[in-house]
Amino acid sequence: MTETVLRIDADDVRHILETLDPVAVLAEELIKGTINRRDSGPALRLGPWTGGDGDHLRVDTSSDGLSCVMPAAALRMAHAAALCALATRELLPPGGITVAMLGTRQAIQAQLAVIARHVPDIVHVAVCVTDENETGALDPRLVDELDLTGIGLSVVTAPRDSLFGANLVVVVSEEALTDGAEQAGVNHLARGTVLVNASGHDLPTALVDHADQIFVDDLALLAAHPDRYVVARHLRHLSSGTAWTRDHGHPPAISADLGRLLAGTHPGREQHADTLVVELLSVSTPDARLAQTIAETAVRLRLGVQVTT
Repeated sequence: MTETVLRIDADDVRHILETLDPVAVLAEELIKGTINRRDSGPALRLGPWTGGDGDHLRVDTSSDGLSCVMPAAALRMAHAAALCALATRELLPPGGITVAMLGTRQAIQAQLAVIARHVPDIVHVAVCVTDENETGALDPRLVDELDLTGIGLSVVTAPRDSLFGANLVVVVSEEALTDGAEQAGVNHLARGTVLVNASGHDLPTALVDHADQIFVDDLALLAAHPDRYVVARHLRHLSSGTAWTRDHGHPPAISADLGRLLAGTHPGREQHADTLVVELLSVSTPDARLAQTIAETAVRLRLGVQVTT
């Protein structure tokens, strides 16, 4: 039996993200999950696509029969970027934002494009590219977009140089944990910084232990990630039954998730000078609702090609 699916590539996804708001899509899902009102509408199926080369995902909806294939990496990076933008908007105090991004060139570019578009008040971005064979230069289209929006850009080679003056630090790939965050250390984080871990791997324990508050994207994911340091530490604290106060030092437990911040059931930042860590537990799990929205936008914009399998 043959069937036809719509296949889009990474450039199509990039173009689609210029026309839709992935942050709003994920915010709605997180809020619904928090208040136990997730959609009961048409079922979504998101899974691997084996009809071609490379790592691709296929999203199907039962309502209109839409089937769309897209690069898994592009979807994951869009998901991570939208979560990072949500965390930034909820947890950073008002005022100018100076961003430090550490990771591979591809991951930085994909996430920076979304963050720059959906986080207001960014004044400067310092990028530290960890690819061994990359010069550090970014896509001219992204550089032009940053310039047009008045965002300054610098590309540095030393992680600690990227952290200078930054109040938002984003670790976007696993390589940055050894080549970037580990070298930089806690002494280079400014007070009041929000550090978002979008790598899918543990931060150095010293960085986590240094935090005044810890947040995750979704508390419902804790059971699926018992090996992550912040989760194991949180669960040990809960099982001990001991209370924690700020006088005792840095908290061992997770304060809340993004859904609770968005729904207003948790106040978020407690003090202006607090250093906050946000662990994104779901970055390795592509979001079906975001994939559906991207697929629907591809159809509306007449992007991609029809492929018969």
